[in-house]
Amino acid sequence: MGKGRMIGLAGIAVGVAAIGMLFFNNGGERPKAKDGASQAKSQVERGMSNGTLKPSLTYEKKDGNYMVTFTVKNQTNRVQTVTFTSGKKYDYILYRDGKKVKQFSEGKMFTQIYEERPLKQGEALVFTETFADLPKGNYKLEWWLADKNWPNAKATIMFTVE
Repeated sequence: MGKGRMIGLAGIAVGVAAIGMLFFNNGGERPKAKDGASQAKSQVERGMSNGTLKPSLTYEKKDGNYMVTFTVKNQTNRVQTVTFTSGKKYDYILYRDGKKVKQFSEGKMFTQIYEERPLKQGEALVFTETFADLPKGNYKLEWWLADKNWPNAKATIMFTVE
């Protein structure tokens, strides 16, 4: 075997080893969403949650329509990753007088796409919907992030249409 061929094979072996280290360095585990306990006190002192994303749900009534905003903010002291496995970034259910009126995902098909969205400290994902022509009644809206790694990234509001 020639010297050039040996160098080429060695280069391939090093490349394969580097790729293997990249993909298998942490045993195939995804990074944990929670910070260590030693950081908990400093986060609380600065008004940050320990390893969580903070959801909020607000609405504004404008011209008879209800403009709703769902926000998920990184209140931790490090970058957190939100992972979407389809084009569905969120879901919600709207209830009127205790009965389900609408679910965002119902009857829809979503693209099959994988997306990771890193959120730096203080950054947020913001989604909005407008609900028009709502009949009179008492409404409850439950809204959540479509990432199974963040099951507590959900919020609920109640409002009345008169």
